[in-house]
Amino acid sequence: MKLEKFKVKNTKKKFIIIFTVCCILLLAGVILYNSFAVFTEEKEFNVINGQYQDPGDIYFAYYVDGVITRDLPKQNTGYIFDEEQSNCTNGVVPTFDNSSWKFIADYSGYNATDYTRTKCNLYFKTGTKTVSTALGDLSVYTYTPDFTKSACDDATCESHEKGIFETTDEDGATYYYRGSVENNYVSFAGYYWRIIRINGNGSIRMIYDGTRPHANGEASEDRQVGTSAFNSSYSDNMYVGYMYTSGDAHGTGTSSIIKTANDNFYTAYLSSFSFYIDTNAGFCGDRSSLDLQSESGTGTVTTYNKGYLRVMMSIPTLNCENTRDLYTVISSTKGNKALSYPIGLITADEVMLSGSSGGVFSGSYNYVKVSLNSYITTGNTFWTMTPAGGYVPFDYTNWFSYMFCVNLYGAFDDNGAFLAYGLRPVINIRSDVKVSGDGTMQNPYLFAL
Repeated sequence: MKLEKFKVKNTKKKFIIIFTVCCILLLAGVILYNSFAVFTEEKEFNVINGQYQDPGDIYFAYYVDGVITRDLPKQNTGYIFDEEQSNCTNGVVPTFDNSSWKFIADYSGYNATDYTRTKCNLYFKTGTKTVSTALGDLSVYTYTPDFTKSACDDATCESHEKGIFETTDEDGATYYYRGSVENNYVSFAGYYWRIIRINGNGSIRMIYDGTRPHANGEASEDRQVGTSAFNSSYSDNMYVGYMYTSGDAHGTGTSSIIKTANDNFYTAYLSSFSFYIDTNAGFCGDRSSLDLQSESGTGTVTTYNKGYLRVMMSIPTLNCENTRDLYTVISSTKGNKALSYPIGLITADEVMLSGSSGGVFSGSYNYVKVSLNSYITTGNTFWTMTPAGGYVPFDYTNWFSYMFCVNLYGAFDDNGAFLAYGLRPVINIRSDVKVSGDGTMQNPYLFAL
């Protein structure tokens, strides 16, 4: 019996030891899990400063509104990268490209003396705010996009961001639609329009888009009011003007061909709806010159307008530099008061805001990106209101006066003012209209007073 009791005691002792070891292993597993369970190994990511030693494995954990998760939040869901809170081990500095939605690691200070693995905690915070507009409360992104990247929902674009973003114009904060948005449809005066932006004065700026609603990127001639030359000739700098005067770089003595066509559309189809249309907001046809010589912008003096630089450098602005180039009607409190009717064209700057990228262009050398599925792209080339200048492009031998247009792929081009391209009128709706609908193709915004 004594021997049997000893065996029983010994068995219990072994059980206790095994149980204790298992608990220790389990505890270690839990600790290890808590250290790496929410970290996802990544092998493909952008790198800043490529001169570094082999970093080994890199793991990510994501914090969305302070809650840890394995999953990177999806783009266009209202989040942006929080650079202040985010951190990595081993001296790696985390950054993030909101437009391409990709992590970028700065390895310039990499040092793996303490760890063999790099762990990155990436924090994301709400990057939108709610603003009250004539369309109701809108969710607006607070960061500035990268305008060197085209924005749309397909593989042709470097950025897949879409939504409403904020910048400023002469009257204050303005909210513009960017990318393949699907909530900026308007039915007005028997036609469909797409909202470009809410102006600083609260009015609603929109561009003609056809007799029926069209999907983003849909190629259709219905999305323009026929075609028109911008002007009657290309042999003088004055022909880059929506209105022009010989010898005056900012003259408004004569209406251009395209202004006349725009005015005819207004009188025929919009004049009976004039009480809806804002008459204070203007249309900028910026003829400011990059050249220092006094005769720039007149005759055949080689001239590059400042819009040329803005498109090439991808730096849009909604502030019109010269009051004489801000086309307004006589009742407006600003601008040149030279218009007969409150109608104009989209600017190159607004095109960049909408999702077409800036970039290097001239003649047959055109390196701006296409934007096939942006709301602004129609499958047809159409005019903007922004002059490029009077010059001889690369690979060409003749001097022309050039305007900016948007080609059938949604990319910028500079073309002679005498060519016939699409006319897409732009108007502004009063800020005090009553609005119904949700801005979708199936339920477009409708206006009432």
